[in-house]
Amino acid sequence: MKIYLTFDYELYFGSKSGTAEYCLLRPTELIRNATDPYNVKTTQFVDAGYLLRCRELSASHPELLNDFATVTEQLRKLSLNGHELQLHIHPHWLDTEFINGAWKMNTKRYRLHDFDAAEIESIVRSYSAFIRSISNNRITTFRAGGWCIQPFIQLKKALQEEGIYIDSSIFSGGHYTSDQYFYDFRNSPQKSQWSFEDDPLQPVEKGSFTEVPITSIRNSPLFYWKLFLLGRLFPGYHKPIGNGRPMAAPGQRKKLLTNYTLQTVSLDGYNASLLSKALRQQEKKKAESMVIIGHPKSLTPYGADALEKFVRDNHQRHEFSTFNRLRTS
Repeated sequence: MKIYLTFDYELYFGSKSGTAEYCLLRPTELIRNATDPYNVKTTQFVDAGYLLRCRELSASHPELLNDFATVTEQLRKLSLNGHELQLHIHPHWLDTEFINGAWKMNTKRYRLHDFDAAEIESIVRSYSAFIRSISNNRITTFRAGGWCIQPFIQLKKALQEEGIYIDSSIFSGGHYTSDQYFYDFRNSPQKSQWSFEDDPLQPVEKGSFTEVPITSIRNSPLFYWKLFLLGRLFPGYHKPIGNGRPMAAPGQRKKLLTNYTLQTVSLDGYNASLLSKALRQQEKKKAESMVIIGHPKSLTPYGADALEKFVRDNHQRHEFSTFNRLRTS
């Protein structure tokens, strides 16, 4: 089986963004410490909008130039070491300002779909070009910010023009709607990958795009109560390294604490305790692949240890892969 370790490389988007040092640089080094000894490579879905905004505003805010330099240097080193950089888009950076030494997030236009066709093309083009400028690999794969990939037809042309033909945004069973978010993957195919054309939930033979979904797992409310309690009881081990706050998702916490839900297989925090269980489920289904998502900002010391153990136990049994090594049809 192929295992894809993927990370959305981004700051927090709530009332406190956190810093590049704690949300990106430090946790990503812990990820490297867990994977590099086993020659396992990760895929970093880079939120290029953040870096472009740093560069744009650096003339009036010199401190942003340091963030830009240190973060892009880390990404270059990752790429030179064989880790892949791919496209992740949070377009709200275009509306976000840096005031009194802190980012003031404006998420009214959080989805690419909040922009018109010409703006979407410009965003995809500029973000892709920037990642190419710091990357040692081809940019072929997209992950929508907040999983907001639908309706895909509005993004199709822009992605095609940039040579992006793989998507890894959806996860089976996921669905959520708020003022900022919209995604509904309840009708997702139960496959490891498939071709599609205009809708990632509708397989099309010899479609122009390939969907490689993030693997899902069914979690009980008890799991999230335990996660919450561990963070309170053992913050040094179970609190995220990132020092920001997530964007509000009304109703999500109540949903997780009161209902069984399908969620992504994740490296974030105590979710990493489910990696081996998820792998066994994929093996039982004879799945071709398993896609794991994580966010450096949400990595905990526990999660870093769990990642190292998972890689150590499985790097000889399974193939840890990246998207540019994927064969599509």
